[in-house]
Amino acid sequence: MHPETNPRRSLISQSGSNFTPLTYTLNAAATASGLSRSTLYRHAAAGRLRLVKVGGRTLVNAASLHTLVGVEG
Repeated sequence: MHPETNPRRSLISQSGSNFTPLTYTLNAAATASGLSRSTLYRHAAAGRLRLVKVGGRTLVNAASLHTLVGVEG
């Protein structure tokens, strides 16, 4: 399984040390939160979730996702 499709794996670097991601891909955020991509976009449109455009990619701000789902981190 590719690291982007497995949110738990994406939290561990190649060297094995733990780190906290700054952003998630939309697919990883959907998987990690249990929410659909459409729901994530609706929360972003309502101002409850921060999306970041980097190049052609749309990323979810990890802190705002944690706040949305009520997880400290």
